[in-house]
Amino acid sequence: MLVLILTCLSFSFQSCEDRSKPKEIQEAKKSDAATKKVIPTDEIVNEFYDAIFDKDNQKVSQMLGTSFPADYLPKNKISPLQALIWSSDDADLAKQLIEGGANFNSKDNPAVLIACEYKRLETLKYLIAKGSDIKQTEAFNKAGFYQFYEGAKVLLLKGANQEKGDIRGKIWVYEQAVTKSDYEVLKALKLTKEEINQHSCDGETALIIAVKQNNPKMVEYLIKRGANKNKPETFDCGDDIHYGKTPIQIAKEHNFREIAALIE
Repeated sequence: MLVLILTCLSFSFQSCEDRSKPKEIQEAKKSDAATKKVIPTDEIVNEFYDAIFDKDNQKVSQMLGTSFPADYLPKNKISPLQALIWSSDDADLAKQLIEGGANFNSKDNPAVLIACEYKRLETLKYLIAKGSDIKQTEAFNKAGFYQFYEGAKVLLLKGANQEKGDIRGKIWVYEQAVTKSDYEVLKALKLTKEEINQHSCDGETALIIAVKQNNPKMVEYLIKRGANKNKPETFDCGDDIHYGKTPIQIAKEHNFREIAALIE
């Protein structure tokens, strides 16, 4: 009797196992189908990139949803995300690419640097919100170097690294902030004494810019931050160096009495 019971139980377990196998096979097939990457033809790739550079972003979006995988990287072409940033400032399309798997934080050429170079403000804001690395990249100085003030300001106020990259970017932002009386940016900038007194190829220090604008408030602010009241216009972008007027000479020449009183 015991043998009969054990035999029945064994048959029952075997039957359950057999019934479960087709389901497992089906699930495995589904998983394989889901993970199998679609490789677009050369014709589709060219059509996709043509749509990007033609700024036909509606077509690009449609193709991403059907025939062109967002994470696909064609050989011998820049990435789709880079192509998009080159072409336009479409943060929604950048989002569609990134959420589809496009790499935006590559070590060699992160998307945030491309957005800075091409002055793509909305895309830049999205990339920062998405978690682009702005602490260990030259994004801020890149934006400044390419004279992208709005982007540089966004990066600065989000805590971007101010030292990585070409420091001329930071100096340009500093000069622009003085010109615009943008104290929010000025307060966020970390400037050495040398940087505060840096002069441009036009010979102007930030203090001289403020003096020429007849901006007593800015002149006072810069002096408090360590601006050199005696440094003259300095022209040294050619082979020779020559000097122009000092801040006090400029103020007196234009009869800027309030500024002259601050400088003397």
